[in-house]
Amino acid sequence: MQNQLLLLEKVQKIDIQIGIIEEEEKQYNTDIETLSEGIREHEAKLAALKTELDELENARRAVEDEIALYAERIKKNDDRLKNIKNDKEFNAVTKELHTAKKGRQAKESEISKLNEIVDEKKRLLKEEEDKLQNDKNKFEENNASLIINKERWGKNLKEKTEEKAAIAKDISPSLLKRYETIKQKRQGIAIVSVEGDACQGCYMNIPPQIYIQLQKGPSNLIFCPHCHRILYWLAKAPNSQQDR
Repeated sequence: MQNQLLLLEKVQKIDIQIGIIEEEEKQYNTDIETLSEGIREHEAKLAALKTELDELENARRAVEDEIALYAERIKKNDDRLKNIKNDKEFNAVTKELHTAKKGRQAKESEISKLNEIVDEKKRLLKEEEDKLQNDKNKFEENNASLIINKERWGKNLKEKTEEKAAIAKDISPSLLKRYETIKQKRQGIAIVSVEGDACQGCYMNIPPQIYIQLQKGPSNLIFCPHCHRILYWLAKAPNSQQDR
């Protein structure tokens, strides 16, 4: 049984390595998907900002047209003042001139605010364009790395799978099945050694009788009473200084 457990421990080490390879590939794919999502978000924001900017530009042109009309009214009234014959006509033209100048002033104030908003939208637009380009550059880099790494991951997984199969053929099917079941429930760690009266899976102390059984080399599986992982005894090599 001890030999079977040591073989199983080797299988677990290979499974951990396989898990690392798979996790690396998964993380690459996640990063690429995150970048793709970011690109879509930036493109949507850019489209919205461009629409807002177009609307603001249209509004600004409309106000500019109104200012031009006020300027025309002011010019006409200035010309009329030169040919006024009486006070009544003078007062009427002066009033109209004052109204036109006041209207133009209000529109100039309005266009000044619009210019500020347009400038801010253009700043945000440039910011989004930079973010979009940055994400696109990262996406291309990650995608290129993914293509290169896929070959490496595939090769390593094949090697590790074959290595595992070579060891697993000497382990009883029932033990392998038990190992796989526990592995799924215990974050990939199904078999652990005992050191200093403690399970190296949960680091809880085990009962003395279990510790003694493990040292003797049990004929049946022994499980940690706390985390329920398979336990095995790993005898330490003699201390070189004590041997001298």
